Amino acid sequence: MSNATCRRGAPKFHRQTAAARRDLLIEATLRCLEAHGHEGSSIRRISARAGVSSGLISHHFHSKAALIAAAYDRLATRLQESLQRRVDEDNTSPRERLSGFFRASFEPDSLDPALFKVWLVFWGMIMHSPEMRAVHDSAYRRYRSILEKLLAQIARDNGARLRLRTAAIALSALLDGLWIELSLSPANFKPAEAIALCEDWVDALCGAETPHLLRKTK
Repeated sequence: MSNATCRRGAPKFHRQTAAARRDLLIEATLRCLEAHGHEGSSIRRISARAGVSSGLISHHFHSKAALIAAAYDRLATRLQESLQRRVDEDNTSPRERLSGFFRASFEPDSLDPALFKVWLVFWGMIMHSPEMRAVHDSAYRRYRSILEKLLAQIARDNGARLRLRTAAIALSALLDGLWIELSLSPANFKPAEAIALCEDWVDALCGAETPHLLRKTK
C-alpha cells in the first residue's frame, strides 16, 4: 500500500478552536460544581472533567474565579434564553405570554435540586468576587427587562398606569422567593400554587380579580 493511500485512509484530526475549548471548560465547571460544590471543584478536577491539561485553563481564564464567573454567566444566560423562548413562541396576548413565563419558571427542570446547588455556589461568591458581582448584576438587569417589557404590554392593553421598573422589581422578587422556597422545601407548597400567586399578583396590579388570594364567601 502506498503512502498516499495510507494518508487518504487515515482519520483526519480536527483541532478545537479557542472558543470550543473555552466552552468545554465552562461546561466542565458547571458539572463539577453540581457534583462537588465550590471547594471540591479544583482546577485539576475541572481540567480532568474537560479532558484537558490544567495549563489550558490558565490560558483561557486568568483565575479560577474568572472561570466560575463565566460558568455563572453561561447558566444565567441559558435560563433567560429558555424563558424568552417560551414567551416568544406564544403568539397570543401579552398576558398569556407572561403566564407562559410563570409556568416555565416552575417546571421540573427549573426546580432541579442539583441545579439549585450550583446557584447556591454562585450566590455565595457574589459578596466576595467583583467578577461574580458583575455577572449577577448583568443577569439581573436582563431578567428584569424581560418582565418589564411584558408588564408594559399588559398595562397598555388594560389601560393601567404602572411604574414599570418598580413593578418588574417586585415581580422578580416574588418569582425568586417562591422559586427558592420550592427548591429548598418542595413539600411546603406546589408549583401550581406558586404560579397561581404570580398570576393573581399581576391581575391585582392591573385592577382585576384575584381568585386565588380571595377567600370564597358562602
